[in-house]
Amino acid sequence: ACSTACPRWAPAGPRRVRDASRIGSSGDGIEGVPQEDKAVVHFWHLFGSTPHCRAALTSAGRDSPYRNAPLLESRVRALAKVFDTETSGLDVPRVLTKEPELLLWEANDVVRRVVELKRIAPELGGRALTQAPGLLLCDPEDVAAARQEMEFARGTEEAREIIAVAPLELLKAVEMLSSDEVGAEAWRGY
Repeated sequence: ACSTACPRWAPAGPRRVRDASRIGSSGDGIEGVPQEDKAVVHFWHLFGSTPHCRAALTSAGRDSPYRNAPLLESRVRALAKVFDTETSGLDVPRVLTKEPELLLWEANDVVRRVVELKRIAPELGGRALTQAPGLLLCDPEDVAAARQEMEFARGTEEAREIIAVAPLELLKAVEMLSSDEVGAEAWRGY
């Protein structure tokens, strides 16, 4: 057994201290990227690693918007300018990669849909829409009907609370009400 007197266990010299101001994030891949490009870099990280984005890309034809990187980037940039994650809570890259069909929409159409949903359900903040971006693909009339049904079944205050903290419940309600298999009466027991 070696003791501290053993030369190979002796300290190599004074320890170097890391400059904390130069330490970046632990692997998000966007340190050093200009602020206006961060949403695009984040989008490409998610787009390449999300199975349903890969499926959309591989099943798309040569002229598909999914294969047009400049078009996709322009849509991400346009939406990121309107919905800054820090102030709005809406994570544009995550929304677009959770529901790649939204990449086929013009940015103005996505903005209009967000505004429509906020009119129908003011509790839907940016974080809530990031959790349930499928609501953007739903017909606004269906969302309004599902909200009404939730209010009828649970009461207005409880429905507001549910929509704010669990927006997927509103999406489920839309899906249940819009399918002929499950009517409003069945949902009320939910």
